[in-house]
Amino acid sequence: MAIVWTHLITWIVITITTLLGLLAKSHNKVYQMITRVGYLVIIGTGILLFGHAWTVEPTLLIVKVILAFILIALIEIGFARKNTNRLTTQAVWSVIIFLIVVAIIGFGLSGWYPFK
Repeated sequence: MAIVWTHLITWIVITITTLLGLLAKSHNKVYQMITRVGYLVIIGTGILLFGHAWTVEPTLLIVKVILAFILIALIEIGFARKNTNRLTTQAVWSVIIFLIVVAIIGFGLSGWYPFK
């Protein structure tokens, strides 16, 4: 139960710090570092939750893992573009869309916990 909450809270923190880092005018490096530490927590708790999610829906789990890694790559690309002043609205929207899709799949795998 605590692992699920840690995973969920870290995703919320990553979402906030990513959006702040991509949209704010200052403190981009701070948001970037917080997000990177969040990746480690997300990957660690995701590995611990893998066994339970595998019994629920293995195909959807594989899709979520792939999309989550694509999301991490998109976030890093967004931060790199922000640091070189080449960030586009398309990059920001792709990060937002992937965040929403990964979140929906994650909640689906958890049986919509904690909303149910």
